[in-house]
Amino acid sequence: MNVPGVNVELIDAGAAPREPLVWFSDDSEQKLTFSATQGLEQKTTGGSAENVPYAEVTMNLPLTESASTDGRERTSTVTVGKPSGTNKERNEDIASAEGFQMVSTQGVDGRVKTRTYTAPDAATDSARVSIEKAMNQMNDYPLVFPSEPVGVGGQWKVSSRVDDGISMLQDLTYTLVERKGQAVSLKVQIQRRPAVSSLPDTDLSVLNVSSTSNGQLNLDLNRPLPVRGTIDVTTNVTYGKEDSDVRVLQKITAKSRWEPRG
Repeated sequence: MNVPGVNVELIDAGAAPREPLVWFSDDSEQKLTFSATQGLEQKTTGGSAENVPYAEVTMNLPLTESASTDGRERTSTVTVGKPSGTNKERNEDIASAEGFQMVSTQGVDGRVKTRTYTAPDAATDSARVSIEKAMNQMNDYPLVFPSEPVGVGGQWKVSSRVDDGISMLQDLTYTLVERKGQAVSLKVQIQRRPAVSSLPDTDLSVLNVSSTSNGQLNLDLNRPLPVRGTIDVTTNVTYGKEDSDVRVLQKITAKSRWEPRG
């Protein structure tokens, strides 16, 4: 599948001592649960369109990961166990995607070069789409390092494009909070803005955008996925026309959780 490119910019190298951040791998498996929550609210003022009250749904994916490297590239395989979610009516359906796999190759800085999704033969189309959407949310936060050495307090920005209901441009700022050998703690801040100028299928333009976020990730540089962490992003977008009182206000939330298991 096509993997969107990212741009990495060092903001602050941080305090001495500074060391390169580089991904490694070992031959052991990583087991964790990734929880993807997505929420949406839409309000219309000055018009007759129906409001969409805020609602969110969570999917829990038990993941098993293995990786190998040749010193230049790392190949990781992530296999999904039996998924479940807060929409109980769909749990039997999404369970058919147990065994779904994501295989990625990355450079030692974390840039993804290739990524493939493979669903088991027994997976329904709706289950496959649901798992892909949750995996895409996890991949919305590329763990890419700058080429320069970084110390505690160091900051760098990773810019990319994501699909959060609509196409968004994302600036992801990482701050190195702590490093002990291969154990790394990062603070995460995110800004998102629409990559489109209008609300799809309407003549309403983007008038205002704001994002709030909160995130912390604990990494093991031998493991492609966070050992533990949370990232919450809320994006508020106002659509309208300058010569009209009609306004459409969208609140889009994405909450991600990584928890070790077993």
